[in-house]
Amino acid sequence: MFIRNTLSIAVALSLGSLYLNTALADESPVETADSTLEKVTVTAQKREETVQEVPSSIAVLSGDKVRQASLNSANEVTRYIPNTSAGTVDGHGRPRWWIRGLGTGDQGANTVSPVGIYMDDVYISNISATGFPLFDLDRVEVLRGPQGTLWGKNTTGGAINFISRKPSFKEDGYLKLDAGNYNSHAVEGALGGALVDDKLAARISFRQQGNDGYSENKADGNDRGALEDDAIRLQFMAALSDNVDANLNLHSRRYHDTGSATTVNYGLLSNGSNLFGYHVDPKQGDVYYNAKNTANIEQQGADLTLNWQLGDFQLTSISAIESFDRHAQSDSDGTALELQRSHSYANSRQVSQEIRLASPRTDRLNWVAGLHYFNEDLDAKEANGTLQDTYVSRSYNQVAYTQQSESYAVFGSVTYNFTDDFSLTGGLRWTQERKGIDLRRVASSGQASFAGGDWWRPSDVTSPLAVTATQDENNTWSDWTYDLTPEYRISDNARVYFRYSKGFRSGGYNAGVTTQATVATVSPEFLKAYELGLKSEWFDGRLNANASIFYYDYTDIQLNVVSAVNNQTVSRLANGAQGEAYGGEFELEAIPLENLHVNFGLGLLHTEFTDYTSGSNDYSGNSFVRAPRVSAVLGADYRIPLNVGGAVVLGTDWDTRTRQYFFTNDQTANMRTGGYTLGNARVTYELPGGKTEVTSYVHNLTNKEYRSHTLPGGYQSAGVMYGDPLTFGVSVTTRF
Repeated sequence: MFIRNTLSIAVALSLGSLYLNTALADESPVETADSTLEKVTVTAQKREETVQEVPSSIAVLSGDKVRQASLNSANEVTRYIPNTSAGTVDGHGRPRWWIRGLGTGDQGANTVSPVGIYMDDVYISNISATGFPLFDLDRVEVLRGPQGTLWGKNTTGGAINFISRKPSFKEDGYLKLDAGNYNSHAVEGALGGALVDDKLAARISFRQQGNDGYSENKADGNDRGALEDDAIRLQFMAALSDNVDANLNLHSRRYHDTGSATTVNYGLLSNGSNLFGYHVDPKQGDVYYNAKNTANIEQQGADLTLNWQLGDFQLTSISAIESFDRHAQSDSDGTALELQRSHSYANSRQVSQEIRLASPRTDRLNWVAGLHYFNEDLDAKEANGTLQDTYVSRSYNQVAYTQQSESYAVFGSVTYNFTDDFSLTGGLRWTQERKGIDLRRVASSGQASFAGGDWWRPSDVTSPLAVTATQDENNTWSDWTYDLTPEYRISDNARVYFRYSKGFRSGGYNAGVTTQATVATVSPEFLKAYELGLKSEWFDGRLNANASIFYYDYTDIQLNVVSAVNNQTVSRLANGAQGEAYGGEFELEAIPLENLHVNFGLGLLHTEFTDYTSGSNDYSGNSFVRAPRVSAVLGADYRIPLNVGGAVVLGTDWDTRTRQYFFTNDQTANMRTGGYTLGNARVTYELPGGKTEVTSYVHNLTNKEYRSHTLPGGYQSAGVMYGDPLTFGVSVTTRF
């Protein structure tokens, strides 16, 4: 019904506008696109400047691009940026973020990612909380390399900042309706303007989306993977005085899905079966479950940004609080057999405060200095069980822990312009992080028995439980991080820079324990990075050409070692490996012809563990995870003005990646994916005046079947998850 009604609206708007255009043909001028590239303003260095002026490797995706490409979840932005990825196998939940081969596959609630994810400059700690929907954005900034100076949470891999569109005193807004196959539907919009002239403005934004999932459960004939993702954001912007302004951001999200919809476990024995003779041929769209797969997420938060203009200096304060709750259960073995099911729960509360003082950017000597504080309380539980004993004995185990994290940092960055053409920037940061964990693992002694439907609760297990692992520990880690960047202006339209930086990721605890012997505290990891880059503009603003090459020296790397322990998939956090990475990016954006906009990005990457042993195994020489040697993106939009007014825009985007590995320790054919290319296409009709547009789009144009993840399973089996199939739809957007 929703699709039919939405399509009816789209057709009505299109036909109505065509009739109006024909009637007013003599009065409608031909509308052309801009002939020069837009100068994109970013805040990567905590100041407003164009992206071409920032002496580091940074990529930007505009909010308009996000909307026009019909992107849904935060992780999807990496499809347009080389040397980045953010695969997810749980709908819009638990993305795995990677930049230049640095990231983590460990999805434990207490794991800190090497890639920092920010929403409006607020660091989001819990990885599962970073799959939020995309709507009413101004832009997305992706910073490659260690961010050990200006960014609130020091990270070795990089940072991604999602920046929402702020309120203004000018009334504006939009409404977008979207419908497609698999009963995909979305409604999003925003409305903002002045509440009190020149004093108080507000903006409310929302998004509701869902689909029926892309898979069929062959075990019972039901669909799997359906999701609903609803979010709302309310902002107030106040001019408190001539020198002080404030922005209050209140936001909330509710999410539900029916699990990792594309997981199928297949046998590894020579006949393609597991130990029990279970055999399937893995295929995109087919799954086999005998237990529930569901996930429910609730997120709320608020942040307040204050800006004081103190003469020529600006003082900024960002205060934030975020909460996150996730309940999930799944058929862990991915078969129609009763071998294992799981239940997980995570609850986190974080508070952060940042204060910055910045001098005028135009001064020969200019600087930014500040303080950052972060605190998180985490409560998590994960249970695994076998409820029937047809194939294996009934069993139960649960890991429950609480973790407290507290971080303090003092930072500063100074730029000195020796001449109009040569400048030197140096940054320094001291970070101290304290963490404490209270962990307890229990498991059934002998065969388990259960009293009720909530099998995951220890109170519903009627057989004896034994404590198999405990940890009660507190640690403090601290270090200096820094960067040094000389920059030279070759000409008015070309600059070259060299950046040397150091980053560190503080230590942590292994939450994937199975016995007391696996209880572990991991030490911090360190990265020294060397980057040489060029940024340039040509042909009177019609072409931007940027390039960078880099080398990483990576030590004490924190790794998640994934294996089947007692026929249960276990991810164990460990560290001590050494590695190196080198490569580069080459990015072009151009208007080669009137009304034609193209962009191209190429990422080259070599990664290798130079010293990596685990137990009696030596994995030296293995590649980093999710680090394809080549990744490339290509996009084009061609706008055809119509004599009757308005225009038709033809657009396409392509993303190609070579072979990737999913684990550091197992890089066999079963645990990797081959190279693949994904293409998208769209046709947009812009109504006269540019206020309304109707778009038809197709994602995964060739219906490419590719792996998004794999997992080693028990009983001689392995799991494979597939990426999304071909999807298509129609959207109608009206701006006002």
